[in-house]
Formats: sequence, C-alpha cells, structure tokens
Amino acid sequence: MNAFIKSFSPLLKRLKSKKYFLEIILLTIATVITIAALFLYAKNNQSSEEEITTYPARLRPNSIGTTARQGKIFVDVSGAVKKPNLYQVDFGARIKEVIDKAGGLSNDADVIFFNRNFNLARIVTDQEKIYIPSISEINSGIFIQNQLTLDYTTPTTSTGIASNAPTDNNQLINLNLATIEELDQLPGIGQVTANKIIINRPYTTIEELLIKKVVNKGVFEKIKGLISTN
Repeated sequence: MNAFIKSFSPLLKRLKSKKYFLEIILLTIATVITIAALFLYAKNNQSSEEEITTYPARLRPNSIGTTARQGKIFVDVSGAVKKPNLYQVDFGARIKEVIDKAGGLSNDADVIFFNRNFNLARIVTDQEKIYIPSISEINSGIFIQNQLTLDYTTPTTSTGIASNAPTDNNQLINLNLATIEELDQLPGIGQVTANKIIINRPYTTIEELLIKKVVNKGVFEKIKGLISTN
C-alpha cells in the first residue's frame, strides 16, 4: 500500500504546485461547462421529440406539406331546402352531409338543376354559402344552367351547341349569381378561387376580378369571354 502511494507522490506534488493548480481549475471549469451543455442539449432534444409526438392531429402537416385542419367549419344553406340555416360541420364534410343536415331538398326544389350542378361528393369550405334554387326561380331565369354542365348531360347538335342551351348572353356565367360549382368549371378556376369570387361579390364589371386581386391576369384572359356581371 505504501509503495502504491509512493508511486503517486510525484503526481500529488505536481498537483500541489501553483504551476499546475491553475490548469486544474481551468480543466475542471471546462469539464463542468461541457457536462452542462450536453445536459441542456439532451433536455431540449427530448422536449422537441415530445412536441412532435403530441402535436395536435388537426394541425399536423399532411403528406403534401399543407395543414390538415380537422376542426369545425360553418356553412350557410338556404333556398329550396326544408331547414335553411347556418350549420356547423366537420372539416372535410361534403355537400351531401350539409344538405342532409338541412333536412334535404324541399318539394319546390328544382331536382334536375340540383343534380346537374351540385356535386354531392364535393368537400365544402368554411363560410361557404349553398343556395338551392326552386323550380320557379329556374323557370323565371334567375338561375341559368351552366353551359359546360349542359354539354355533359344534353345531346349536342351538329354545331356542337346543346340543343336546348341558350344562344345569347345567358350562356355567360354571372359572377354575382353563379354557384361555386358553376364557377369551378371555368378554365383556371378551382374551388378555392371560386369561393374567393363569391366572397368578393358584388361586381359591377368583370375587371373587378383583377382590381380586387381575386384572379391573376393570366386566368382573367382565359375567362373574360365566359363571364358577365348581369
């Protein structure tokens, strides 16, 4: 045992000298800082992992990098339905679910127009308004059948125009009256832009689509011959 202590005696003497005392202090401080840094890094890394694990499902990014919002939205349903009202539905709800909440179509609803112009599988958006026209409104010309829809459902003549389709300016889609489904069928217009068009109503000229920054110039050039404001 004494021999073991004697073997370390030179080291102990060096540690007691002032020359190495400062080095020991600095080394100790560096060691403490390193341990503290590693501890803080490990703690922050653990917190980040917990944050990712407990991230709310309704805000978790989906596979294409957008936010999968799965909360509640509000849709205004009116016109020829049994219970017109403002309805709260789940994000991702489809038109059929909203119409069912409103009690379904009323007896005076124009079922043919509805079936041609409303896609029951379409996902509704927050603050959207769904208006179901009645038979009298269709007959009086308040609502106009979308020409693009008629092309799909009505046999065409040799000129390529639907046999019962209007041949005047009524073929143009009215920005102030068109449904989101009608606007969605315009070239370059998707459901998001169609909803923006509805939100920014009324329009006195079609150029207000550019003034209000609803569409860009490229899209406007594509649709300007297909739309009107009256």
